[in-house]
Amino acid sequence: MLGKKARQAKIIELVRENAVTSQKELARCLKMRGFHATQSTLSRDIREIGLVKARGSYQLSPQSAVVPEDRLLRRTFRDLLVRVAGSGNIVMVKTPPGNGHSLGVVLDAAQWPEILGTVAGDDTVFILLKSARLGARVIRRIEEYLA
Repeated sequence: MLGKKARQAKIIELVRENAVTSQKELARCLKMRGFHATQSTLSRDIREIGLVKARGSYQLSPQSAVVPEDRLLRRTFRDLLVRVAGSGNIVMVKTPPGNGHSLGVVLDAAQWPEILGTVAGDDTVFILLKSARLGARVIRRIEEYLA
């Protein structure tokens, strides 16, 4: 079973990339990606994430673009991180299968100043850093969330 934070990260991804017009459609999209959620669970997620309906589809409200709290980052890293390593100006984070993009979404939302951007696959996130000298700092920062 996939966790709440992974499901919420997937919801954010879905509404950013698609015009999701109803909770029923959202549930169907989530199910296709391996997430099962009841209507009451989706209602709570929508409220907690801060989604609003605009022009007929769910969107992130300006207030929901806030940087995630440390406890969200801590839980996300604890739930999804398998391994982290770096080389030059790239840090590689391994996740369980199907969770790479969820971790990438949370990292992007964190807006760490050392990070230019992320590229996420099924079970891997590549983090592009502003310089090679920042690799050890970002790895240490990620590992601190695991402690």
